[in-house]
Amino acid sequence: MTSCGQIQLLVALLLSVGVMKTAAFVMDNGSHAAVKRATLSRATPETVEVCGFKDCKRAGGGPRLEKLVNSILEEKGLVDAIKVEGCDCQGECGYGPNLVIDGKIVNSVKGKDAVIKALGLEKEE
Repeated sequence: MTSCGQIQLLVALLLSVGVMKTAAFVMDNGSHAAVKRATLSRATPETVEVCGFKDCKRAGGGPRLEKLVNSILEEKGLVDAIKVEGCDCQGECGYGPNLVIDGKIVNSVKGKDAVIKALGLEKEE
């Protein structure tokens, strides 16, 4: 039989690695049950790569997007925590401008709101 502590630990692990975003489960504490709910946003990325090749650059990528990413990181106080650099073409030119965030491609990152969402920095309501 699995204990409540083991279940909570498993849910916390799944939330932290991004497998789950929200979890709800029932814990039976003897004579009464309680619903526990947990929510966790994606962890702050470590590396953001900005594609600056022809099609991405034409769509707003390259130096312009890199400057926008850096200005958002400055606003959020994360400029020293997240490395921003250029990257090679990712082969998804028609969906640009593209970012590669911790190894995952994010397409069509146009404008401040899209960058904030791609970085997982939007405020939860």
